[in-house]
Amino acid sequence: MMVMKYVGVDGCKGGWFAVWVVEDVWSFGLYETFDVLWDEHSDADVVLVDIPVGLPEAGTRLADVLVRKKLGKRKNSIFNTPVRAAVYAQSKREAKSINQKLSGKSLSEQSLGIAKKIMEVDRVLQEHVEARCSVHESHPELCFSTLFGEPLPFPKRDVLGVVDRFDLLAEKVSDLRQIIKAIRLKYKVSQVAGDDILDACVLTVTAWKGEGRLLSIPDSPEIDATGLPMAIWFYDFQDRP
Repeated sequence: MMVMKYVGVDGCKGGWFAVWVVEDVWSFGLYETFDVLWDEHSDADVVLVDIPVGLPEAGTRLADVLVRKKLGKRKNSIFNTPVRAAVYAQSKREAKSINQKLSGKSLSEQSLGIAKKIMEVDRVLQEHVEARCSVHESHPELCFSTLFGEPLPFPKRDVLGVVDRFDLLAEKVSDLRQIIKAIRLKYKVSQVAGDDILDACVLTVTAWKGEGRLLSIPDSPEIDATGLPMAIWFYDFQDRP
């Protein structure tokens, strides 16, 4: 019987926080860079990461537009994906200028703040072609909304938002409280914040329960200049058991 491994990854202050499940056994780890993470998890069947995969040369990705529309009140959790040249720019000022010129939009501090991490993932996918088979972009809010059946009413950092997200995950992961306790005992909040933990966990649950039935937005992904799909992947928990 083939052993399957599903990994959920979220960027955090300490680098990259990953949670994975193999035969119902849950594990976790913190990695300084994405290439180090890939070295350890190149055996994974699915790696869902909360970072843009597939970068436009100009304009705006359709995936971002459609997911923002789908999330409604939680749409602000989707940042504009920088164009490729902006991701590889030497400064924030240069990145904003390039993006304005090529897409007609400047970049928010949130988008600029994750540019380095976007570049890390892109470099791994350019240098390790095999990674393209398992590493896919996802988004925690999209995953939580499919678990709940609609966008959640409270933001993820609101106390009620935390409770809602924990309860949704606990329905799928019986020992979630023990897993989170073990994570918090090992890593400080300054390394891995509480929402990073829940975000990584929902990506893992999505990869695990989706098991070959993941869907993409858009249905027919745009393809970037390097051959990467520009799509955000999820599992429709409401449509399937």
